[in-house]
Amino acid sequence: MSEPIKEICNILQNDLGLDDGQIWIYNQKRNIPNDFGVYYIVNYLGQRIIGNTRREIPTENGLMEYQSVHVLANFSVDILSRGNRARDMRDQVLMALNSTYSQQVQEINSFQIARNSFQVTNTSEVEGVAELSRYSISFNVTYMTGRSKSIDYFDTFTKEVITEE
Repeated sequence: MSEPIKEICNILQNDLGLDDGQIWIYNQKRNIPNDFGVYYIVNYLGQRIIGNTRREIPTENGLMEYQSVHVLANFSVDILSRGNRARDMRDQVLMALNSTYSQQVQEINSFQIARNSFQVTNTSEVEGVAELSRYSISFNVTYMTGRSKSIDYFDTFTKEVITEE
């Protein structure tokens, strides 16, 4: 399974036809170009653990421990431009995240973007002498990660007598 944040970038880049320089993951020390293009930043905001499980599975070679964590994570996509194009792209991002391609990527990578969890916020601000149009779209994603490893199985114990004198 690939990281959901990377797959969200993949979905947007594929559906919106973005160049590599138009979309990136937050906190990668990139500056917003000083032109009138539209740029996208995908950000992980936090998560809530839905379940954390552990179980033992008998195998020919002993026991395997399988652990899984079920997560409800919150992500955002920031759309930025020096003109009004960011405002025009809000609905395009929503449609991209709910497209057939998006559904296929979610199924292949075992995660799900919640369809009714979208919140669009105008986070525009003045930057220098011009206004930077910025819209943040936040949404929930559910996914599960798991791991398995062999565990020791003790079926014989030596007797140890402890005496006090």
